[in-house]
Formats: sequence, C-alpha cells, structure tokens
Amino acid sequence: MNLLTHTRMALTLSAAMFAFVATSHAQDPTPRTSVLHAKKEASSGLDSVMVRSIAQMISDSFGAAVPLIEEFIYEAKQLEKDEKVPATAFIGIAILESTGFTSYLYQNAKNPFGMRATSIWKGPTFIMFHEGRDSKFRKYDTPRDAVRDFAVFLNSRKWFRDAFECEVLDVECFIKGLSPNWKKKEPGYASDPEWPNKVRRVIRTYKLEQLKN
Repeated sequence: MNLLTHTRMALTLSAAMFAFVATSHAQDPTPRTSVLHAKKEASSGLDSVMVRSIAQMISDSFGAAVPLIEEFIYEAKQLEKDEKVPATAFIGIAILESTGFTSYLYQNAKNPFGMRATSIWKGPTFIMFHEGRDSKFRKYDTPRDAVRDFAVFLNSRKWFRDAFECEVLDVECFIKGLSPNWKKKEPGYASDPEWPNKVRRVIRTYKLEQLKN
C-alpha cells in the first residue's frame, strides 16, 4: 500500500469521525445550560420565559451575558426558599453594586456585592485599587457562593436584624432594614443616603417584582 493510499484512508476516517460527532450532537438538541436551567426552574417555581425576559433587559442595559444573569436569579430564588430572604432585593442590590454584573470586581472575583475580605474571611481574595489604595475583596467561584455568603454576612450584623424579621416577600421592609436608622444608631449597608432609592429604582426598572411568587 503506497503513501497516497494511506493518506486517502486517513482522510476518509477523519471525515467519518467528524460526521459521527456532528450527528451525535444533532440528536441531542438540548444544550447542557438548558438542562441546568430547566432543573433550577423546576426547583425555584419560576417561569423560564419570564426569567429570560428580565435577564435580557439587564443584559441590554449593561452587556452581561444572559445565561450568567439567569443563573444568578435562580440562585437568589433558591436562597429565598432556603433562608427566607427576598430574592428580589438581593438581585436588585447585586445589579446596583456590580453595574449589572459587568464591574471589574465581578468580572475578576464574581463578587456582585462589593464584599471586602476582612480578617474573618478565610476564602480566596482579589486585590483591587479602591478608594485610594489596594484593598482585598472576597472572591467567589459561583453565584451560589456569592448570594449565600452575602446572606450570612447580613445576618451576622445586629443592625440588620430588622431586615431578617420581614416577611419573605416584603421587599420594601427588607430594604428599609438595610437602610440607616439614626434613631437606633444603626448604620446602613451603604453610606450613600440615596442607596435605598437606587435599589428601588433598579427593581422597578427591570421588573424584578415579577420574581415574587
């Protein structure tokens, strides 16, 4: 068998393998991401079309990938079921603090809440120039890690206890609980006095109230 024959046989085998792989993919029309979202949709009780519509609006405003936003929404809703905290508020805060999941901190550390890495934090960190100096921030692997750690952080601060006494779907009560209360000498989550109103505007703009079910 000469070299030309060997070459032709190799090309024929390569073409056959390519056709087999292409056929196999065609016979499985459901991408892995779709399967993952289907499982999360079933668990959360959310309508996937509604979630996609909200994620698309956020994506259109900021440029973040729609699947990334969808994953965050589903994880926030799962947290709501497990810990009885309003997902709508968590998502609104995340959008505000991370500029719609496009901030430098989110892109590099999947940290949508601006969580600092203080001495009590034992996980991975990301160093970023912030407020005139290099600062350590918490770094997460997944949206699930981010939303759950944020809930733990808030629950660990006595001045946010009012927020955790709210009904699970009472978003307004939760936002007020994270706002400064000078009568009780309690600081808010953010020093910006307009922060609560900004969160409310994000919720209205992107119709996050539809996620209450």
